[in-house]
Amino acid sequence: MANYSKNEAQEWAWENLKGQWTTLVTPFDSNNKIDEIGLRKNITYTQSLGTKGAGCTWGMGEFWSLSQNERKTVMDITSDESRSNWLIGSHISHTSMVDMLDLADHAQSTGFDLLIVAAPYMVARTEEQVIEWVSTLASHTNLAIMFYNSPQFNIVMSPQGLNKLCQIPNVVGVKEASFSQQTSIETHLLVGNKAIISTPDEWIYRKAESLGFKQQVMFANTSDWRFDTPNNNNYVKFIDKASEGNIDWNFYDKNIKAIKDVSDKWWGYTVKKFGGALPLTLVKYWGELMGMASGGVRQPFSELTESEKEQIKSDISSVISLNNIPNKTQTNLAGELSSNVYTTDLIAKNGNGHKNGNGHKNGLGSFSDARPTGFDSGMMLMVSVQDVKEALEAEKGGADVVDVKNLQEAMVGSGHPLIVKEVREIIPDEKHVSVTLGVVPNQPGTVAMATHAAASLKATSVKVGFIKADYETALDVLKEAKKALEGTETKLIGSLFADNVLYEDGLDPECMVTLAKESGCDGWLIDTLTKDGRNLFDFIPEAKLREMVFESKKLGLSTALSGHLKLTDLDELARINPDIVGVRGAVCSTGDRDRAVAWEAVAKFKSELDKRKSGEIEVHDKPSTNSEEWNIIDGRGKTCAGVLAALTNQISENPYSYVEAILADALNIYDVIVWAEEGNHEVVTKRTDADGSVRVLFKPNAMRLKESSK
Repeated sequence: MANYSKNEAQEWAWENLKGQWTTLVTPFDSNNKIDEIGLRKNITYTQSLGTKGAGCTWGMGEFWSLSQNERKTVMDITSDESRSNWLIGSHISHTSMVDMLDLADHAQSTGFDLLIVAAPYMVARTEEQVIEWVSTLASHTNLAIMFYNSPQFNIVMSPQGLNKLCQIPNVVGVKEASFSQQTSIETHLLVGNKAIISTPDEWIYRKAESLGFKQQVMFANTSDWRFDTPNNNNYVKFIDKASEGNIDWNFYDKNIKAIKDVSDKWWGYTVKKFGGALPLTLVKYWGELMGMASGGVRQPFSELTESEKEQIKSDISSVISLNNIPNKTQTNLAGELSSNVYTTDLIAKNGNGHKNGNGHKNGLGSFSDARPTGFDSGMMLMVSVQDVKEALEAEKGGADVVDVKNLQEAMVGSGHPLIVKEVREIIPDEKHVSVTLGVVPNQPGTVAMATHAAASLKATSVKVGFIKADYETALDVLKEAKKALEGTETKLIGSLFADNVLYEDGLDPECMVTLAKESGCDGWLIDTLTKDGRNLFDFIPEAKLREMVFESKKLGLSTALSGHLKLTDLDELARINPDIVGVRGAVCSTGDRDRAVAWEAVAKFKSELDKRKSGEIEVHDKPSTNSEEWNIIDGRGKTCAGVLAALTNQISENPYSYVEAILADALNIYDVIVWAEEGNHEVVTKRTDADGSVRVLFKPNAMRLKESSK
């Protein structure tokens, strides 16, 4: 039971919110009623794993399917069974303020230690609404509050918004599950010295090491009771030590990684099968295999098939011991699984950037209680298409946004409305379909009519671009376009071209942020029109684009960059971190804009983009040299085969640049040196970092030969 005052809540949180906190499911009996005996059994079992606390009626607790009385019943059981020796938190998110406050009162009266709350998920669309909502709760209760930042609730708070929330006296921190690594990292850096910030996956500890912040609580996930047993609680041990700053990746790789890979594989598969919903069916079945009480799931969820369950069981039992589970004929779902992805280039990774070896893309990144990365706000891939066939290729390759335009009309124009209509009908609802109007005339009424038409076709967004226009005219056009979208869900995106400087009276692209803000746009795009081989970065430098994007994020504007971008531009783009990266030529079959979009090229670009998002390819800490650039291969936690393949591929693609391998395994270091000797690559330096990892810098053989021939 909480024994602090409202003004002492933050101090209490720093002292008590530590280590691994679990998430409890709500077990149901054969009559679809709450299984009280099963829930008590689960609590006792999870306590025995060494967890520091628990949350009930969370997303994984199916709070959305429980009546008000059922939520209180689960709270009563959890409070009673914790017996005051286990910290407990209740998720009280609701669309009704009255019911939310009622749940808060019940939690306080039954001995809960803290509350967790998310945005009211039906109508809240601005950060100010969320802040006011949480402020009302905070003024009503004396309990500490953790805010849950997740796209499940239809709004993701920015780091700046979370900072404001944490200034409310008894809001003690944030479960930051936005699925944007950049948002998580920026929140830790901005807010983490004032409030408890917890990102619910292990990748955050790598970032904590490199960026100098600390995460003292894993708040909260289901990995403890899915991975551990009382006599073999390796996950809880790892998290507890990591939360103290003692992060043992060798222990993780030896004791946890194999089962985490199985989890990532089936987590992503289950999310995809159920259209982006939480993998609750997987988690509940997994719990049954571990001896937990689960029962079925409530509608609209449905159960896994028997063949799926058997394959899950087979995969789990291949890495951990499952006792007293009847043997059944194993069914191989490899064909069914592989049909859900389009290319083996899209390899699943866990939160640390490790490949899981199963060849399937994990659409959820292995966070608990969250939606897939398709709803992520960071670094989504937009592919421009001209017809339905290209749209299907883009979707098949994994594009997050399919953008319909007409490259044959003037500089660039809009696709025919019938094409937009057909594309919208064939692309899944959870995917974005945008419409590019291209370079519009300086006629507010005409443009307003076109934007309204895009909205009637259910476009996710419509882009309005300007070349030769004075600022006030562009402002007027965008304001009228915004009015035309009132009452619709279509977003207005203002667009300027980086190469406007080539045109007489071209509107300066660097005024884009101000123009979008003053016109009421939902976001903006910077593109290019030139066909002479130059691209976005030839007109606006990385530092300036980063400044524009960061300023826009603080204003709540979405940001998109395009303009003859290639794979080689991805590091710069990742450092800028726009919400959307737009391409066409780079994903055509020959790299030629006049050739059709090819799904294989889309998948390759998407895969490389995701490597930057996950941190597998680090873009921020490249060392500088006095001459040639060098590229980094992070081999920590990877197999020797993976490291050597990555080095070989890097030198094959860029034989005239230095390449550096970061290694933590002595055997891998030896094999990498042998690889260099066999390939006549020069070892330039070999040094040991403070964390014990070894950096080996190579000069490729081709680079050596080129220099010697001069």
